Amino acid sequence: MAEEKEQSAGVFALLVTLKILGVLLSLYLFLFGLDLMGGSFSALGSKGAGNLFTFSDNPIAGLMVGILATVLVQSSSTSTSIVVGLVGADVLSVTQAIPIIMGANIGTSVTNSIVSMAHAGDRLELERAFSGATVHDMFNMLSVLTLLPLEIIISAITGEGGLLYFISKGLTDAIIGGGGESDLRFPSPTKEIVSPFTKLFLSKDKNTIKALSFGAPEALSCGSDCTKYCVSSDMSKAWKKVAKEAYASFLVACSGTTTCDSGTCYTNAGEFFDENIKTGRTIKGGFLKDAGDVAGGIIGLILSLLVLCGALIVMVKLLHSLVMGQAKKVIMKGTQMNDYLAILVGLGITIIVQSSSVTTSALTPLVGIGVLPVHKMLPMTLGANIGTTFTSMFAALAVMKYGSLQIAFCHLLFNLTGILIWFPVPVMRRVVLRAACTLGFYASYWRLVPLIYILVMFVAVPGICLLISLLYSASVAGGVVVTLL
Repeated sequence: MAEEKEQSAGVFALLVTLKILGVLLSLYLFLFGLDLMGGSFSALGSKGAGNLFTFSDNPIAGLMVGILATVLVQSSSTSTSIVVGLVGADVLSVTQAIPIIMGANIGTSVTNSIVSMAHAGDRLELERAFSGATVHDMFNMLSVLTLLPLEIIISAITGEGGLLYFISKGLTDAIIGGGGESDLRFPSPTKEIVSPFTKLFLSKDKNTIKALSFGAPEALSCGSDCTKYCVSSDMSKAWKKVAKEAYASFLVACSGTTTCDSGTCYTNAGEFFDENIKTGRTIKGGFLKDAGDVAGGIIGLILSLLVLCGALIVMVKLLHSLVMGQAKKVIMKGTQMNDYLAILVGLGITIIVQSSSVTTSALTPLVGIGVLPVHKMLPMTLGANIGTTFTSMFAALAVMKYGSLQIAFCHLLFNLTGILIWFPVPVMRRVVLRAACTLGFYASYWRLVPLIYILVMFVAVPGICLLISLLYSASVAGGVVVTLL
């Protein structure tokens, strides 16, 4: 018996060790996926193909994209990490990304509703479980209904951004200094770890990407049959790094009285750009180099998304098996805790398992069987909402760009602001709880309510709104007609 116990203990220790190694490996692959995705989008964006991957040209479209993308990947951690990567690669602006982050918060709550349907066999359990599941939905939806219009209105007034944008900008400036558009001033340790592996697949030419980012120089008239180009010092430096010899021999300076108010005057800068900069390769190494910039970027993007999603799924499942047994004991104690301590419990568990869906899905059955009251489910869900923002913060540190860090702060601030609006004041808290309990009540009488709710709120409404939004972009008249219908 003693030998059997020793053997079982040895096997258990081996399994735990293997799971920990699996978590570390999946974490490395997650960081690799982010780095590869950033390089792929840089290659595509520099060739003008980046627009193929964004439908977020207005806030409503961005919100719906965030919901649908998160429903598809079943993880707000994955979708927000992808958004952070897109902002870091300059494919999305921070203003465009904020509605997508909000949509991701709504989309992640579909998992709870699906889990609650397991209690359909018992009417009272289904009522409790669906109420507990939709607490997450109601909080996120009410927060979006409150903060998104505010963001749009302030953005329209200022012409730059809204409340979340300016607060996050201030925080980012305070951490890394002013300047706004510059990268962080210190190297990312995580990027240093994964970049050697990334370069085996794709190595980007930062000089070419920077030169292309300035665009073609503007042709200015300087009289009859006379054209001049005013090239700034920054543009000149970027060109020189890409084509040093051609820069010295090809460019012809303006003569006589033809000058520029700022920058250096050239007569053939446009031709130089077309022949030496526009044709430059942004992928300079790795096995994707021979595929070309556009094809290589697309292959790299697909590969990075597969690696990113797969690594996060494996990491979450391994962490779930490692810690959720102990976490459930903590949750049980949390039923007797102060509400604000319960938020910390939800926060801590989500940081450990790196998924708010895992945390809230584990709580939903406890609400269904009556162990965890619905009013205690709310603070733990709010803690999970805050905890999941650490993934995007981690992704921002991996990308190490100003915009990436700012959008990660936007994600955190969205959840904190929503909590300040809907939780501390009992009257406001009851709005969230009553909305969820009402849905649970209807579900107890009509068992198809959860399924209809999921299909309508997470598939039909976002899909239709996205299509109408895109139709407005193509034709305002067509959009109005479809809206009225």
